[in-house]
Amino acid sequence: MRNALKELGYGNVYHMLEVIQNPPDAVMWKEAFEAKCFGRGKKYGKAEWDALLGDYGACVDYPSAAFMPELIAAYPKAKVIVSMRNPDAWYTSCMNSVGKFERSFFLNIFAYLDPFLFGRLYPFINVMLTGTFGESKFQDEAKAKSIYVAMHEEVRQMVPEDRLLEYKLGQGWEPLCKFLDKDIPPKPFPHVNESAEFAERQKLSGTLAMRRIAKRLLPSLLGVVAVIGSYLYIR
Repeated sequence: MRNALKELGYGNVYHMLEVIQNPPDAVMWKEAFEAKCFGRGKKYGKAEWDALLGDYGACVDYPSAAFMPELIAAYPKAKVIVSMRNPDAWYTSCMNSVGKFERSFFLNIFAYLDPFLFGRLYPFINVMLTGTFGESKFQDEAKAKSIYVAMHEEVRQMVPEDRLLEYKLGQGWEPLCKFLDKDIPPKPFPHVNESAEFAERQKLSGTLAMRRIAKRLLPSLLGVVAVIGSYLYIR
């Protein structure tokens, strides 16, 4: 859906990958989840959403999907597309992307060694999963799927029919373009393996993080080597 909306002229479309590309966003999303789910800090209103999402023409998937009631209230004229996946497929996709990230031992270590990205990203994802799915996060499969279904139903109840599209994957351009008053593009509807894309972006981010970590730690390591070398020399 993200690439389809881009093709239809919505410019930047917010998605979890945007958080990886813009690490300071993770701090804002963490604030928003803490205020909504745990009562810590000020709840986000239109001013905060404008600051976070104002440069984007649309938003899809997590983390914005967790704030649909708040975003609908902040942007009451916006059109809303419900594109609910099969819960089993959704759960598998989550476990292969953000769930794998959250469970990774090495990425937990990166959170301490790389404050620029992983030091922001890991606390945000932890709060997002705990706030949305409880302490079990994705480990309670039945509970996670139930919450996923309930979130979609909540949106259906909130949005008037003239601003709501129930879109099923595989329907192509026609229902989407009709709903958004857009011409049908002269190309096939885009299909992207988002789990694979997330994994690829995570791999690249990990490589860049290793470079930052090496740059930070190298002077200290050289200093330790110099001290040891001096000690051995004078003995």
